[in-house]
Amino acid sequence: MKKEKNPIVPIIIAVVGVIATMVMIVTLVRIPKLFHSGEKGNSTALTQSQAEKNMSKYLDKVKVLNSEKVKGTVDYSDNSAANLPNIETKYPLTVIGNGDVDIEIFSTSEKAGKAQNGWLNEVANEFNDKRFRLSDNRIASVSVRSIASGAASDYICNNVYVPQAYTPSNTLFGELAMQNGAKLTVVEEQLVPNTAGIALSKTARSTIETNYGSVTFESVVDSVVAGDIQMGYTYPYTSATGLNFLVSSLQHFDANDILSADSIAKFQQLQKSIPFVCYTTDQMVNAMQSGTLQAGVTEYQAYVNSPVLKSSYDFIPFGYKHSNPLYKVGDLDKYQNEVLTMFADFAMQSDHQKKAADYGFDPNQTFSYNKTRISGADIISAQRLWKEEKDSGTPTIALFIADVSGSMNGDPIIRLKQSLLEASKNIKTDNYVGLISYSDDVYVNLPIAQFDLEQRSYFAGAVEKMKPNGSTATYDALLVGIKMINEYKEQQPDAKTMIFVLSDGMCNKGVKLDPTVDLVEYYGIPIYTIGYNEQIDSLKKLSAVNEAVYIDADNDDVVYELAALFNAQM
Repeated sequence: MKKEKNPIVPIIIAVVGVIATMVMIVTLVRIPKLFHSGEKGNSTALTQSQAEKNMSKYLDKVKVLNSEKVKGTVDYSDNSAANLPNIETKYPLTVIGNGDVDIEIFSTSEKAGKAQNGWLNEVANEFNDKRFRLSDNRIASVSVRSIASGAASDYICNNVYVPQAYTPSNTLFGELAMQNGAKLTVVEEQLVPNTAGIALSKTARSTIETNYGSVTFESVVDSVVAGDIQMGYTYPYTSATGLNFLVSSLQHFDANDILSADSIAKFQQLQKSIPFVCYTTDQMVNAMQSGTLQAGVTEYQAYVNSPVLKSSYDFIPFGYKHSNPLYKVGDLDKYQNEVLTMFADFAMQSDHQKKAADYGFDPNQTFSYNKTRISGADIISAQRLWKEEKDSGTPTIALFIADVSGSMNGDPIIRLKQSLLEASKNIKTDNYVGLISYSDDVYVNLPIAQFDLEQRSYFAGAVEKMKPNGSTATYDALLVGIKMINEYKEQQPDAKTMIFVLSDGMCNKGVKLDPTVDLVEYYGIPIYTIGYNEQIDSLKKLSAVNEAVYIDADNDDVVYELAALFNAQM
C-alpha cells in the first residue's frame, strides 16, 4: 500500500549546527523574534568597562591549552538520503486510513496541520467515514502526512519514502521534484486556492509610498534592495513561499535571465537587508507577531488567521499562485488510481471548497498571478544562486565548542564526532571556522581560519583526536570562545559571528551561568546550543539570549535539519 524504500538507519543522531532560521527545524526553545545585530553594546545590563573587567576576571582563572594541529581525512560524500529522519517519528500521519485500499498523501502543514490549518485532514476524515467502495467492492480510504513541500520532495526524489500522492503549496516544487527524477502526474491543478504575499507593516508601507508612490511586490523588493526597510523570508529549499519569493525577485531583477550579472548584483543588495531566513512560513509568522519585523513573507491563509498580522500588517500578494496542486506519485495500480480520483472529486465538491474558505484559504481570484512557466532546471539554478550569494559577500565567523568531559565517553562522543564531521560538509569555503574543546581546562584544537581545504583537513584531524575525560567547565570555554571570536572579528569587521556549544550535561566547574549570560548578552554573539541525552535548561537559556536556538541532539532528525540550517546560514 504505502511504498517505502531504503529504511533509514540512524547512523548519526547528534549534531552540530547552525541556525537558519532559525529554522530552522529541530527542537527549538523559541522562534527568533527579531534581528540581532551581533554587535557589542546591545545590552544595558553591563557597561563596556564592566564587561571587559568581568571577562578579564573570569578568564584569568581559566587554563587554556593549545593542541597540536594534525590533518585528517576530508570526506565529501553525499549522505543526504541517509540523513533523512525517520518519517514516522518526524512527520507522523495526521489522518490514518483503514480501508481495504489506502493511499497516502504528502500535504503541507497549512492544509494538514492543526486547528485552522486542518482543512485537508477534515476532508480526508469525512471521506474515510463515507466508506466509499471501489469497482471491486473494496473500501477506499486515504491517509495524510503533514510535511513541508521541500522535505516531501527530498523523501520522494531520494526514493527513501514514496507516497501515492503529493500536494505541495505550489507548482514550483512539483517542477523541482520532477527535475530531480520524481514521476509526478497532475490529478488536480488546484486542490484549494491560496496566495503568497508579503506582510508589510504600516510604517514600512508609508516609507514605500513616499519613495515609490504605490505599494506593490516590486516596490517592496526595490525598497529592501535600497536598504529602506528590512524583511525576512523563508528557506527556499523547503518552503514553497520562500522559493516563490526567491524566483519572483530574480524575475523582477531580470525577466529575461534570472542569473544575469545585473540580477545577481541586485540580489546581493537584497540580501543585505534580510535579517534572517526562517525554516517555515509558520516560523516566519511567529517572528512577525512580535511586531518588530517590518516585512516578511507568508501565505494569505496564515495571514488572515493571525489577528496580530491582520491588525499590524498589510498583505501584498506576489508571484506564482499557491494553488496546492495534487499530484499522483509514480505508477499506481488500478484501484489506487480509483481511490485518488475519488478523493480528488470529493475534495472539490462545493461544500468542501466552502469549508476551505472558512479555514482562510483565499477566495479572492482578482490578483494577477505570475503565469510564466519556469523549468525545474531554472528553479535549481535559483536555489544554487541563493546558496552562493545569500550572504552578499558577508562571511561568517563560527566557533564550535565541544564538551569532552568524562560523561561524554562512549556513544555521546562518537555521535558528536560524527555530527561535527558531517555538518562541516555544508560550510562554504569563504567562511571562517575554529574549534575548541573543554573538560577541566579549555583546549584550542583549531584556531579560527578560512575554511579552505587545508582548514577542513585540520578540522577533521582535531575532531578525530578528541578524547573525553574530566569535569565540565562549559562557561569557561564559552568565554574563551567569545574572546576568540571578538579578536578574529577585528580582522573581518563586517563578518557575522556565531558560536555552537555541544554538551551532554550541566556545567560543574568554573564560572557560573548567570554572569556568563550577562556577558553573552553584552557581546551579542548568537550561541547555538546542542544538548545530548536530555534537554538542558541552561543551554536553552544561553540560546535565548541573542535569538539563537537550542537543539535536542537525541532527535533522529537532527542531521537532516542541521544540514538545512548550515545550508541556510553558512
